[in-house]
Amino acid sequence: MKGVEAVRAYVRVESDGEFPYFTGSLVKTVIYALARELTLFHGMRGSISPIHISPLFKPGHGEYALGTIYTPVIIKNGKEETLETVPLTGDEYIIHIGGEANLVKYIDGRLEAIRTPLKFKYKEHIVTFKLEEKENVTKNIEEKTLSADRITLYLKGPVKPFNVLAPSRLPKFSPSAYEILMTGYMIYRNTYTLMYQHVLEALKLLGMLVETYYSLNTIKPILVPFKEGKEPALIGKITYIVDTKNREIRNTLRDILNISEIAGVGESRTNGFGTVTWSNKR
Repeated sequence: MKGVEAVRAYVRVESDGEFPYFTGSLVKTVIYALARELTLFHGMRGSISPIHISPLFKPGHGEYALGTIYTPVIIKNGKEETLETVPLTGDEYIIHIGGEANLVKYIDGRLEAIRTPLKFKYKEHIVTFKLEEKENVTKNIEEKTLSADRITLYLKGPVKPFNVLAPSRLPKFSPSAYEILMTGYMIYRNTYTLMYQHVLEALKLLGMLVETYYSLNTIKPILVPFKEGKEPALIGKITYIVDTKNREIRNTLRDILNISEIAGVGESRTNGFGTVTWSNKR
């Protein structure tokens, strides 16, 4: 899996009041301020960004493990919607940055600038970011092996699946591996622009990961405040049956899963969508 890397940064973040915005956009703002050249990478229909920038996560169990996402959400109760804000009081959070290796290395170097706290205005709030430590987790992820006939994909942050064959821009709520893992497949093929032959090959290959029927009960839609409105996405977990014994195909699927954990999945990955992890399920 040459050409992709992932860094996880531990940061302390503080805001002068309850924070009402998607923290993925906040993190992107900080990174783009540190590395202004990255503003060139905007997603277009049929193409993907070479980088993924995550929202804030609370640290989980285990070394450099992602815990739970930390961001405001919109709660629906019938026709009513309520925005649940979050406090940013200087606690420690994890940011995951992954994708094209040279870009990740560049961002990694630029992050050093916020070992001294960075204070700035984000909309109406004064926010402070301070880097505590960071670690390149590429090797940890690359060492994962596909050793079971079922795997679980954890949608740690909001995921926006996309089907490149569908003209509609409406949100998708599908657990299909083709729609969830298409980004990982494209990066595996070393391309950021989708070609027709890639679609056909991806349908055949990713079809070897068959979503279980109960995955519809373990994923759920989530609404996050995004830009001037709200954005629907998926969160939860999906269990796939690995429907092949062919070692070469299984190795390819493993590589795509690992790339997906490194570089994110779905659309709007630079805006904080699409952070995933995966594990074998026996």
